[in-house]
Amino acid sequence: MNREDEITYESALCPAAKPLRAEMPWLWGALAFLGLVLCAVAIWPVQAEAFSQEGGLIETVSAIALFTASLAALVRFPGIKRLYIGIVCLLLTERELESDIYEKGSLPFLILDGLDGLLDITVVRIVLAIIVVGGLIWHGIPNGWRAVKARAPFLVVFVLAGTTTVVAQGLEAISSAYSAEMSVNMIARLFVMEEALEMFFSIGILASVLIGWPKTRIEETSNDTYIRSGPDAG
Repeated sequence: MNREDEITYESALCPAAKPLRAEMPWLWGALAFLGLVLCAVAIWPVQAEAFSQEGGLIETVSAIALFTASLAALVRFPGIKRLYIGIVCLLLTERELESDIYEKGSLPFLILDGLDGLLDITVVRIVLAIIVVGGLIWHGIPNGWRAVKARAPFLVVFVLAGTTTVVAQGLEAISSAYSAEMSVNMIARLFVMEEALEMFFSIGILASVLIGWPKTRIEETSNDTYIRSGPDAG
């Protein structure tokens, strides 16, 4: 293979930057919606606090988004080296839910309590650590670098989602450090903003998994060829 062929082959394997521009209206819309939600909970913290408690609407939406992301990842990204994506989403789902909020003996309580016990087993923790760390080294870091160079839309969404959870942890730290000097309304305001940001983190993770890698030029060409040569081709 000569140098010209290598360049053509590499460019075909590397997703183009164009899909990012196509996704920008959706990104700006999502950011605007996030801003509106944060403004709403900041203005009405007491009312929003009712939705932010353990087992409330916000936490439920977060858990559903993460669980859906885990199922989507297991289906869309099969294989041992990509198993860590679904596993991490499942672990985040389990962390989002607390068994204590459900009645003892109920199905949700038994499932979550059983998962808590399972994750306390040392062997299970070691196996999960191997899957996650191995997947990051084998798949996550190399593909993450490829995504940076390709400006892949899913990476932009993932980074934005990560930013929301960093800000949420910052708000929690501020609330814990200065709670004695804050009013009740301010504490409630920081709490609901933190919970809202964590919900958007979960939704962002789900969106990132669903977007995935854009199609390469080779895949698009193959699909177009298949469509043209299909039974309905004119």
